[in-house]
Amino acid sequence: MNQALSPDHHENAQYWFAKLDLGFKHEQNRTVLAHRKHYGPVRVQKMLWPEKTGVCHAIIVHPPAGIAGGDHLTFHIDVEAHAHALVTTPGAGKWYKTNFKKAFQHIDIHIKDQAIFEWLPQETMLFNGALAHSETQIHLAETASFIGWDMLVLGRQARHEQFSQGLYQNQFKLMRNNKLLIADSLRFKGNDRFLQSCLGMNGCAVLASFWAVAPVHHRDLSKLEQQLGTIRDLMVRMKAPVTLTLLEDVVSARYLGHDARQCHDAFAAIRARLRRYWFSLDEEFPRIWRT
Repeated sequence: MNQALSPDHHENAQYWFAKLDLGFKHEQNRTVLAHRKHYGPVRVQKMLWPEKTGVCHAIIVHPPAGIAGGDHLTFHIDVEAHAHALVTTPGAGKWYKTNFKKAFQHIDIHIKDQAIFEWLPQETMLFNGALAHSETQIHLAETASFIGWDMLVLGRQARHEQFSQGLYQNQFKLMRNNKLLIADSLRFKGNDRFLQSCLGMNGCAVLASFWAVAPVHHRDLSKLEQQLGTIRDLMVRMKAPVTLTLLEDVVSARYLGHDARQCHDAFAAIRARLRRYWFSLDEEFPRIWRT
């Protein structure tokens, strides 16, 4: 019988090999989860439809709450044409101390024409001693759109934990019609000078990235720049250390600071503005964020 993992996951314990396949489809004026298959301790907790347009809000649950040494966690998500799905998590994820064994996470998302997908996981904590390898690939059709983020917290902040041992490696790729739009890689070791350098994390504990691709009829670069200008003003008012830029027609934002809640609030505010600009939708936070 599998047992829940802990930060001090024993070297001889059984490892998780977990995979979740999801397929979202638009039918009868709303998006539904038409395909769901899981292996191991990962699954969808529930689906909600809080918006009048029928957006499907899904919550992914991983009972161990984190990834330990030797574990492999895989997500494969398909969003069919005209569907609009949002996926989030109920709490912070964790990369546990791995006792010298590598841990892996693979995320593969395919979004078809006229579909919208929002990938909004809560922050991930990197424990001291973790050997973490993460890979995310987003595949867009020509008229598909996407909003997503990744938030990394170094150490358990309540314990003032530092990342003095281990390795973190993350690769993010965003493609449209099999053409690479964005390739973003991050790799550092425990006590790496990158963590303290002004050219790196500058001693900060939270590093996060936000990516968004507008629907095809909103990809006018001058209008996107105007929208970013308004959002930059909002970030100044929120006193959030966020930098926004436009990479071709991809909206990119970076947070570098010390407060995961501040990062979450800032990215949620950016998402809310883009939802209004691009889809004429309210922000509509996932209900699980309020519990």
